[in-house]
Amino acid sequence: MAHRTVEMTNLHDKVVNEIKQSLNQRNYDIYLNPGQEKNAGIAGNYPDVIMTIKGTTTVKFILEIETNDSVTKDEAEKQWKKYANEINATFYIVTPESAISKAKQLCQQVGINARFATFSVDGLGNITFKFN
Repeated sequence: MAHRTVEMTNLHDKVVNEIKQSLNQRNYDIYLNPGQEKNAGIAGNYPDVIMTIKGTTTVKFILEIETNDSVTKDEAEKQWKKYANEINATFYIVTPESAISKAKQLCQQVGINARFATFSVDGLGNITFKFN
């Protein structure tokens, strides 16, 4: 679990709560674990976002939201690798646009198979997502 400033914790939780609107809610049930909440887990793991095939418990995607200060080697080794290796689902790492290169580099260094998405925040606080 990343050690974030209060400002980055608030941003992280806002992104976790708002990403649901950008995801396919027609075909998937979406469960959120913002902050320290443990609303839905998989074998003792609580990724930020869990997507299951609609009406089932079959996990299809997990998403881990990061902020600039949590895209670190420690996070990659302790959390991303665990999620990528222990959960049978497509694993996405969602970072600010400015941190995507670093996240990809860390995954390559640590041996993590992940997909990536980015977010940006405009001057009004609106969040936009891009899935690669």
